[in-house]
Amino acid sequence: MKIILLVLAVNIFGLMAAQNTNYVKSIDSLMGSFTQNNAFSGSILIQKDGETVYKGEFNKFGDYSNKYRVGSITKVFTAVITFQLIEEGKLNLDTKLSKYYPNVKNAEKITIGHLLNHTSGIYNYLEWNDYYISKKKKFTKEEMLDLITSGKPDFKAGEDCRYSNSNYLLLGYIIEDVTRKSYAENLKLRIVDKIELKDTYCETEETEYPERTASYSFDGEKWTKETETHPTFTFAAGAVISTTEDLSKLMDNLLKGKLILGTSLSQMGETNQKGIGYGLFMTPFYDKMGYGHSGNIDEFHSFTGYFPNDRLSISILSNGGNIALNEVVMGVACKYFGRPYKNPDFTIYEGKTSSLTKIYSGVYKAKLVGLIDVGTFQISEAANNYLFLSMYEDGKDGQKVLLERKGENKFYARKNNAQFDFIVDKKGNVTGMKLTQNKQSINCKKIK
Repeated sequence: MKIILLVLAVNIFGLMAAQNTNYVKSIDSLMGSFTQNNAFSGSILIQKDGETVYKGEFNKFGDYSNKYRVGSITKVFTAVITFQLIEEGKLNLDTKLSKYYPNVKNAEKITIGHLLNHTSGIYNYLEWNDYYISKKKKFTKEEMLDLITSGKPDFKAGEDCRYSNSNYLLLGYIIEDVTRKSYAENLKLRIVDKIELKDTYCETEETEYPERTASYSFDGEKWTKETETHPTFTFAAGAVISTTEDLSKLMDNLLKGKLILGTSLSQMGETNQKGIGYGLFMTPFYDKMGYGHSGNIDEFHSFTGYFPNDRLSISILSNGGNIALNEVVMGVACKYFGRPYKNPDFTIYEGKTSSLTKIYSGVYKAKLVGLIDVGTFQISEAANNYLFLSMYEDGKDGQKVLLERKGENKFYARKNNAQFDFIVDKKGNVTGMKLTQNKQSINCKKIK
């Protein structure tokens, strides 16, 4: 499945030092607006010095569990276990991938360090075109390795940096090879039991799904339970289940040096020009620095961050919504610190002469400056005055992004902060659209 739209934000938000003494009411009011407008469902926790200063439960759905799939935050756990093995002399940052998986392209030049900080160049298996229609299937290790080796490397090891889930899937397999224990056992013995996490584990089978919340997608009118990705597909890159309390405890213990040595922690937080470290991401503030990770699987979205100088952690887990989690994190932080924050405009345009949304349905080819093909999109009708956008994969079903109507021929993807201006000729036929995100525009021609 190709990544929808243009970018994934790494920078989280900026904060001021002064705390808002009325932050509880301010955050509650903000989250009330988000939940009322179907923008967020989930849990929020802020802790200072390990003590809870704000906790909010906003799960809109009937299961009311506080356990969520945390997606790529799993990589923090995987990185910690890897550094523990390095400290034990069982691995080192220069250990070659070829020692364990020689069939991976360029394995003889790829190291453990390259896997940890996403500089391996290994093809990201989540870009597999059949991911969305195959995600509920149980995968064997051999099938996953075949997926990884089926793709062309993005670059030679160490020459660039690009986020790839394949890196951490391989680290999980290496952890099992070195320890002769399952990844789930390593997680429990090396982290969960060590710092007494109450509700954290690695999911392995479908029978475990009822133990935590499900995720849901919104079509402009109603919520639908999202198909679950089988944990064998995400494994050490995204199969951990946890709570906001456990994630905050993880980050507090990790950044205080209670899971790995100070030298390992320094290495783990050593980031490159893209803000990516060896298992942690940089989360910059205006005048301070934090470290953390975000995640996304199905309709679950997650963030956990820790800011050492403030001894402050923020953890947010979501099981449904129509807004970028980055926006929720920013809003919560601004309310806590008393920084001005402009609430999103959830108004849906309903002009009396507006065209029916079905006229926009079709397939669009995107070209950069009209020359370079950068993707093919499918637009389809959603409920009420909404549209869906998905990557066009030869008629196969794909992950959808909800578009809100903001004008006569203008729509907005709130999750991706992207605007779509449809082009209509004098006869009322849609001929194309202009996609704008982060002040960059791409022209798209309607081809079907």
